[in-house]
Amino acid sequence: MKKENGFTLMELIIAVSIISFLTAIILPSFSILERAELKKAASELKMTIIYAQNKSIKESKRHYVKFFKEQNVYIVGHEIFKPLDKKINLSDNIEIGQMVFNTPNKIQFTTRGTSGSSGTIYLQSKNFKLKLTVVPGTGRVKIYAIEKR
Repeated sequence: MKKENGFTLMELIIAVSIISFLTAIILPSFSILERAELKKAASELKMTIIYAQNKSIKESKRHYVKFFKEQNVYIVGHEIFKPLDKKINLSDNIEIGQMVFNTPNKIQFTTRGTSGSSGTIYLQSKNFKLKLTVVPGTGRVKIYAIEKR
């Protein structure tokens, strides 16, 4: 009897099954990582806003968080021509989305820590977006659930 080179149908079915199984396990993990990175960026933004609020109270100076959508950056500052307190570059996978503020792209705090401005900002990744709001007066930051884009 002559030996044939090649694979049997059973070997092919097993190989395809293993590849399908591994794909089903690996692909969702990318989605989980993307969501985690978006949540982390939102938490960092929230902490930065709280930082600006606390600096306003501590130093008795107005502080603000200003957003630069084109550069994918936000900053903390206290006067127009003074050096920045803090500059945060978002990762390449996260970007600043739609912003709605009552002052141009800025959240500002008074010397008592109340917000002189309020608004909403979206952070987004390739497949998801997340909404943050700053409540007028108190400056409280709320992070809403992640949604599909």
